[in-house]
Amino acid sequence: MAGTGDTDAKNPLLSVLKADTGSGGASPGTPASPGSSLPVPGSGGSNLLSPTTSTGHGPAKAAPTAAELLQRVGVSGSTPSTGAKWMAARTSTLPYRGLGLGSSYFIEKQAVVIDFGQAYTKVGFAMESRPRHIFASPELRTLQRQGCSLSTTAGVDQWIDILDRLLNRVFFYYLSVSPKDRRVVICDPVRVPSQFRSALVHVLFKRLSVPAVSFVADLVMPLYLTGLHSGLVIDCGHEAARVMATFAGVPIISALTAAACGGRRAHRRLGRCLHARLPEAARGPWLEEDAVLEDIAVRTGYVACTIPAANAGEPSLSLKTDKAMPFKPPGGDLLQVPPECRWEPFEVFFSAEGTDTGDPTVVDDDETLDEYCSCSSIPEAFVETIARLPTDVRSFVVQNVVVCGGCAALRGLLPRLALELHVALERDSRTAALAQRLLITPLDFPPVSAVWTGGAIFATLEGVTDYTREDYDKGQPLPDWAREGYI
Repeated sequence: MAGTGDTDAKNPLLSVLKADTGSGGASPGTPASPGSSLPVPGSGGSNLLSPTTSTGHGPAKAAPTAAELLQRVGVSGSTPSTGAKWMAARTSTLPYRGLGLGSSYFIEKQAVVIDFGQAYTKVGFAMESRPRHIFASPELRTLQRQGCSLSTTAGVDQWIDILDRLLNRVFFYYLSVSPKDRRVVICDPVRVPSQFRSALVHVLFKRLSVPAVSFVADLVMPLYLTGLHSGLVIDCGHEAARVMATFAGVPIISALTAAACGGRRAHRRLGRCLHARLPEAARGPWLEEDAVLEDIAVRTGYVACTIPAANAGEPSLSLKTDKAMPFKPPGGDLLQVPPECRWEPFEVFFSAEGTDTGDPTVVDDDETLDEYCSCSSIPEAFVETIARLPTDVRSFVVQNVVVCGGCAALRGLLPRLALELHVALERDSRTAALAQRLLITPLDFPPVSAVWTGGAIFATLEGVTDYTREDYDKGQPLPDWAREGYI
């Protein structure tokens, strides 16, 4: 992943970014700052790349190395994005489409894999490359956020009613299979409320009569896509960004760190930015709808990034546009999303109070950190996780960093995150020596379903310990990450 030439030795940031990363999502098509020309969707611009700065004498020269770098991280329009490649390969990787919803080429009935995400739930079968269905599940998120404390959640009886309806949809509508002969693998968040887990097992065993259930730590599953048993996973989720390390296949729960800078906060900042910059006639009630704000973020948003030059005298590249993007809200007229609103809200991933945006109207003054969110930005949570690890483990996990989650598909996030993590490691005296070893591992799967895909691989392994219906009837306790002797 890292380069081996003299250029990489002089600029370690390029060695972090020079991977053919697959988690960057679609290309933004946004132009560079004045002095360069990256294509903008709908602008008809050429696919040229010009330097933004030049420190040498004479006319500035083109930077083919940087241009190639932009194409690899998925922020240049000259090559198909990872999302486009994934969509083009769907017909070849999904042979079961012609067999019906509940059919496959496998004679043995494959396990059902479920990933209860913070915004979307992913369901499908083991040994498949992607989930059969991804659907929104706001009922799970609402009840877990009634207060700042994690202990403030719904009771077991209330969770049973919710999960009964949800799992019936999963088995009988989305998957169209009988649950009585299907083992279930749950991608289990480490800090999920105990009431939720108790209700989940009750519904699976008593209402649906599944034969066995396996609970696996969700932040370990993306490592199955890398082929390595040690690494560090950054999950950019809806409610928070979580960081956890795994060494030799064992999750280090004590080093789990969370930052309150998820997609929900970015969407709220986007709504405030639009309210402040759009003309009054263009505003509407849609500014308060999370689904519309999420649609705007996906269609028009990107993360601003400045990639430094590889050598002295070579130009650097700035990924930032000064052009608005058209968007038609539901029930409204076509409007232009201001250029500042396309990148400013997403500075929350890297800034504690949003001061980098330069706009006080988008600061989240009314939001407080959850009790389990000890950090306010992803780089801060990353450094804190590394500092909590044993000294002899740090160098192993920092060389296999995986970025997943729905927000990880935001265009331009991966190169900016690589730069920010490198700088954060250098600034902290506890982790400065690890900055040169930082490597981000690319994935060949969409980041939004990386946890589920890893769970689908895990479900095919032999020797996995299951929690059976007989164990539940005998009163044996559920598997618990806080009780099973994990580090």
